[in-house]
Amino acid sequence: MGERLEVIGTATVPWLPPSHDFRPHLAALARRAERHGFTGLLVFYDHLVLDPWVVAGLLLQETSTLVPLVAVQPYAVPPFTAAKTIAGLTSLYRRRVDLNIITGAAPEELDQIGDPLDHDGRYARAAEYATLLRRLLGSDEPLTWNGEHYRFRALRINTELPRHLLPRVFVPGSSEASRRLGDQVGHVTITHPEPVDLFAASFAASHRDSVLEMGIRVGLVARPTAEEAWAAALDGHRVDRAARLRTLLKRESESDWNRRLARLASEADVHDDVYWTGLYSTGRTGAPVLVGGYEQVAGYLDRYRALGVSKLLLTKVDTEDDFRHAGAVLSLLDR
Repeated sequence: MGERLEVIGTATVPWLPPSHDFRPHLAALARRAERHGFTGLLVFYDHLVLDPWVVAGLLLQETSTLVPLVAVQPYAVPPFTAAKTIAGLTSLYRRRVDLNIITGAAPEELDQIGDPLDHDGRYARAAEYATLLRRLLGSDEPLTWNGEHYRFRALRINTELPRHLLPRVFVPGSSEASRRLGDQVGHVTITHPEPVDLFAASFAASHRDSVLEMGIRVGLVARPTAEEAWAAALDGHRVDRAARLRTLLKRESESDWNRRLARLASEADVHDDVYWTGLYSTGRTGAPVLVGGYEQVAGYLDRYRALGVSKLLLTKVDTEDDFRHAGAVLSLLDR
């Protein structure tokens, strides 16, 4: 057995109008995650969900130890505004706020805001952005900066944080550009993993000499037996022709991990009897799902852990039953 996995859930926010009352759902989810021993919740960013900083504030308000992992999109918030927000939340709650640096994998959103940068250019901007955040949160000395994307002259915004409250920086992705970003500014590298043997030969192999911690993002559908798990996973599940075509198109995506998962989904729905691409094919999640009996899923996760994975980001764990089943798997890993 390797080190104990740090488990981070997802603060699911449905694509509903702002008039919808999200608070009871998010508050209950935050308390549930904390009660079940999750260290944090990932908070998404895209154009249709609630602002992630507002959601992070609610998560902090409703819990005692939970750490929000906030998706930070450089085009959406200037670095000095992000630094002020991070410092404000950290000062008010005396807890860390971690950062998930994203660059944008949805072409329609990039087109909507007229972002001219290509894939590698967005990663270069993110590296400059995260470097500035570190400077602004690590010192109150006036900051002068003349970079490719940002320019400041003697900027001072009173955002220095104690070292133990500085954010950890998570860098998602599997491309060469994401690896460069992680090496420059990251603490943890995150990917939607391939089946474990392919993962060992690709992502894990490329990070063998890295100082970064390694994490994977998956869903779990686990039950006492594999038959019960697959019945739950496939209940109401349907992949129509349109979904299959969308998956085929994703094989040409600019996103490296989208291309990888789309190729896997095109080849087969199930790999290694556990690794399922069904929800990815329907567009209901960007991550693979591990399906099976408690022991079976725990054993598969342990193979990832043996390759150096220390962070487990879980998607589609929302209800009390979801947490209970996930807990049954995680308890086997802790034996």
